[in-house]
Amino acid sequence: MFSSSSKGLPSFEWMQLKEPIDLSYYNEQPLISGQFHSHAFYEIYYFHEGCCTYLIGDSVFALKPGDLLLMNGLTLHCPSVEPDSRYVRSILHFDPAWVCKGLSESAKTILLDPFDTLRNHRMTLTGTNREEFEALLADIHRLSASTTHYRQERMTLRIQELMYVIAGWCQAAVQGQDSISEKERHVQHVVSFVEENYMHDLTLERIARDMHITKHYLSSLFKEVTGTTVFKYLYHRRINQAKILLRLHPYLSITEVSQASGFKHLAHFSRMFKSMVGTTPEHYRRSGDELSLT
Repeated sequence: MFSSSSKGLPSFEWMQLKEPIDLSYYNEQPLISGQFHSHAFYEIYYFHEGCCTYLIGDSVFALKPGDLLLMNGLTLHCPSVEPDSRYVRSILHFDPAWVCKGLSESAKTILLDPFDTLRNHRMTLTGTNREEFEALLADIHRLSASTTHYRQERMTLRIQELMYVIAGWCQAAVQGQDSISEKERHVQHVVSFVEENYMHDLTLERIARDMHITKHYLSSLFKEVTGTTVFKYLYHRRINQAKILLRLHPYLSITEVSQASGFKHLAHFSRMFKSMVGTTPEHYRRSGDELSLT
């Protein structure tokens, strides 16, 4: 989706599926950290073992074995793996239209709600839940590697079963999302829009136009629900992105970090960083403090 033409900048890749279902099972291959990507298909990510921090937008998850991530794919995300450590994961990418083909609307809603409503959600599986999930995942892998008749159709059925299991686990969380007010839904839309576009030149007019409301109503609504302004939130998101780039990409210049985080001018970036973090970008990079996103 996003790519950089500046030398040294990390690539923001838009991935596409060659087939409607793609499973990478128990993958132990080393990975280059910090490769952000996004895609229009959904993702079920399961962490088996290793030492990995997963970044999804401005959320940072320190993963542990048994962690399950549900992603709608559109938000930029990437793993950050500690050097020389194992990184074992299973990743299922799928086209939701294909997986839900032929199902009733109510069934589609049940299966896709965890991805559409929770958007990017982490849960930790233990005990029988973990055993059930890993068994289903292994069965899907067995089918994917076979040459049996109706292989893809049978895989689709297994994935639907897997999604029903996940939907049951997520039911309470989804119902909690369903109970939020219309005002909160509007604010969530703003947050999602900023998440996907913070690196671009954003104005209140553009955000309001995307939501089909006036910019005055947008400003007052966001302040009422969150206690802060849209642009304060936007600058926090950009500064958080700068923190990520400063720590994960030491080869980037401060100017490149500034531009990749959505700032047009280096002086403005340095001033905002010092104001919000309490130190300069250069000192933050050298300090070696634990990555902390607020």
